[in-house]
Amino acid sequence: MNLNRLTEASEPDTIKALTAVCGVGVKVANCVSLFGLHHIDAFPIDVWIRRILQNEYPAGYPKEKYSPYNGIYQQYMFYYYRAKYGKK
Repeated sequence: MNLNRLTEASEPDTIKALTAVCGVGVKVANCVSLFGLHHIDAFPIDVWIRRILQNEYPAGYPKEKYSPYNGIYQQYMFYYYRAKYGKK
């Protein structure tokens, strides 16, 4: 796999290529896409983001509204919730 080619690939193609690697799931593929390939619309979902989405977006997260900056927005949500609720 040529990671340099994935920097120019679409997000769905990137996730498809990364999840084709044995042991790489959707969350890890999104992390690699966001942090390694600088696809700032990638949206990794871990336990914290899942909680945020359940609490703040019960009707569903409006990914189109925040595109193409979903990954950046995800990081703000993560750090805000960790700072506010992480010690409890």
